[in-house]
Amino acid sequence: MTAIEAHGAQDTYQPVDAVMERLNDPAIAASLVTLLDNAELLSTLVLGLSGFIARGDVIMDSVADSVAEFKASGGPLSDANELATLREAATVARQLIASAPLLSQILDSSMARPEIIQLLSDVSDAAIDGVARARADDTRVTGAFAALKTLKDPEVQRGLGMLVEISRSLGRSMGRAG
Repeated sequence: MTAIEAHGAQDTYQPVDAVMERLNDPAIAASLVTLLDNAELLSTLVLGLSGFIARGDVIMDSVADSVAEFKASGGPLSDANELATLREAATVARQLIASAPLLSQILDSSMARPEIIQLLSDVSDAAIDGVARARADDTRVTGAFAALKTLKDPEVQRGLGMLVEISRSLGRSMGRAG
């Protein structure tokens, strides 16, 4: 039972209780010790990154101006489209820098596992194929008996079987979390 659940009905619960509960987790405590051991380095990195982000527009404009000067001097970037592409790349780079914490979290999560990416690719391909077939064949399920009739199709059975197992796994994980 968490501190929030234990004190859920009481008005005496304080946010510091949640912090204390998290500090009792050995992994959290070890992470905090590592952070404290490297506080000076982290401070330097954060200040440097903050300065870079704050000056990102100026830096990217300087790069674009340098490319324009290089182009004017007869360099290989003679097409205006190439300069526009560089400015677009600078915009994307700024967005990536701003999104770095979220991207890092995604890459460190199980969502970036190859089997998850393959599964999402398979589901996407199946969705595209299914929508195309439904539109082309004007597929309709007009009632409960028509839906039950589709259960005789082995492909429907395999697809529903996968959805059932995903639902079971999701239910188990929800039971552990809640």
